[in-house]
Amino acid sequence: MIKLKNVLKMLTRFFVYSIIIFFIDLIFIIFLTEQTNQIIYNLSFLMLLEGGIGLVVGGIIVSYSPSVAKMSEVFFKSEPWNFTRQKQIEKNMIVLILTGFFLIIESILLSAF
Repeated sequence: MIKLKNVLKMLTRFFVYSIIIFFIDLIFIIFLTEQTNQIIYNLSFLMLLEGGIGLVVGGIIVSYSPSVAKMSEVFFKSEPWNFTRQKQIEKNMIVLILTGFFLIIESILLSAF
């Protein structure tokens, strides 16, 4: 059973990841944008785009990993697909999915200003 403390620690970690991406995007936008009134608009759009890409890519990888692994077994003679490998991929992709979620939430909040 998942403990509340572990969930909060995990969500905090993903929120910190999204804040790091936010500051990297902010620096990038400040250097590229000449008009100061366009910074928030461009930053919001870029974060929404990155968050959406993170959600889509993470979801696709988790959804289609068994199919791709089976094709890899057949064509490339790789090791057989098993439940532990699926759980490991889901664990790795939860980082991408939840960070994308936080980026989308932050971009919505940012665009409200």
